[in-house]
Amino acid sequence: MTPSSSLRDKILADAAANRARTRSQGRRRAALVYAIAALAGLPLFFFWGGLGHASGRPFMITIGVGLGALLLAVACAAVAFWRGKSAVGRPSTALLSVAIVAPIATYAWLVSWHTRYVDPFARVGYRCLTMTLVAGATVLGAALFLRKRSIAVHASAAGAALGAAAGTFGGVTVDVWCPLSTSSHVLVGHVLPLVILSAAGAILGRMVLPIRGR
Repeated sequence: MTPSSSLRDKILADAAANRARTRSQGRRRAALVYAIAALAGLPLFFFWGGLGHASGRPFMITIGVGLGALLLAVACAAVAFWRGKSAVGRPSTALLSVAIVAPIATYAWLVSWHTRYVDPFARVGYRCLTMTLVAGATVLGAALFLRKRSIAVHASAAGAALGAAAGTFGGVTVDVWCPLSTSSHVLVGHVLPLVILSAAGAILGRMVLPIRGR
């Protein structure tokens, strides 16, 4: 779809206002901000036992779970964090797909391991919920900061996708840390935080992301 002249003018005006920063400088800045944000969940990870907490699960399964979670996070980020070739960003259907698919894929992936080993203990999932929210919220905050006033259309959908993608990145460490794969635990500890972050992203995205009128 060809953007209207007024929308095109807003995009060009926003680009002109930010042209002092080169593309390479912007990438370095974004990499630094995201790297700092990604460290937010590590204190809780180590405070609550680190990798030793998952010692009751076969180590190779822990590696497999973590790699799958990382692959999902990268796939979500490819849609949510990068706008693609279009000047107005991703279509709303693609953005909403991330918000919908991320929690479903997380649930299916983690529960699929349940028959491979015996869970070493049982928990509701409050620590997993907390750790994912802390790590994901920091990444979401970084994304909103870096993308503020840069979205021409679909700001709420973009925010929802950013929240879901941030949650999947926060969930990588949690999935490696947590050895549980029962349906009830996964829903509370691993899926619910993605839904919360996606909803928060949709609300905050509408407030922070749209390009301001000139």
